Amino acid sequence: MKQWNGLLKKEWVTMKWPLLVSAVLGIIVMSFVPHLLVNFIGIKAHVFEVALVICFIWAGASVLAPVTALFIMLEREMKRPDVWFHSTASIFKLVGVKALFATLIGAVALLIPTTVLAIQHVLFSSTMATFDDLLFFGSIFIVIIFAVSISFMSIGFFFWVIDRLMKPYIKGFSIVATIIIFLVASRQYALFALSELYEKLFLIGPIDLMKVKNPKINVDFIYFEHTETFFYTGEILFDAFFTAAIFIIAAVLFEKKVRL
Repeated sequence: MKQWNGLLKKEWVTMKWPLLVSAVLGIIVMSFVPHLLVNFIGIKAHVFEVALVICFIWAGASVLAPVTALFIMLEREMKRPDVWFHSTASIFKLVGVKALFATLIGAVALLIPTTVLAIQHVLFSSTMATFDDLLFFGSIFIVIIFAVSISFMSIGFFFWVIDRLMKPYIKGFSIVATIIIFLVASRQYALFALSELYEKLFLIGPIDLMKVKNPKINVDFIYFEHTETFFYTGEILFDAFFTAAIFIIAAVLFEKKVRL
């Protein structure tokens, strides 16, 4: 446990100022830019509606926050791999701490805009939608974005290791080769996800969110009805297993082929 704490402290010391500055800038953007756009530029919309659009854009971009943070931390260590690998910690601790820290960065990147948005809703009441509706569907959106960001981080780490494996042999062309492998693998996975086999194996155990929430959302006194909002238990479990498995495989490859 002390080793974990020490490694986490090391990451915090090296990353804290960029993160704190980014957090402050994010709060400023979410707090003041909507007012600037509405009151000075003259956008014909409610302040909260503009803040909501900015929040969605921010959340969408945050899907890349964990993988980007992980890349930055890994590349920083690879400038002096002899120092990093000199540690007695296992590869799962060395990489796992960075992945955990990158995950926390992704979580904070999502919490900042959503928290400021909630405050905007309270301070600048809008008839756009009720707070309960926004909380329910917004929470689902944030959880999905966060889960996808973790998956992206694991996949990104795997292909980062692939690039490192090829770099001694093809030098700068390793990046091009890695991108090609990634595109081919993505295409094959997309075809698999559309196949009957995938449907039979993983599209099982449907969960209809509309059974726990009124599907009608009041937006400016107009009701929009959402139907067939399904998540599949089998697909969620498969995605979780795939994310964990590909991260473990990448860590093992990194340990056997790169660290040595």
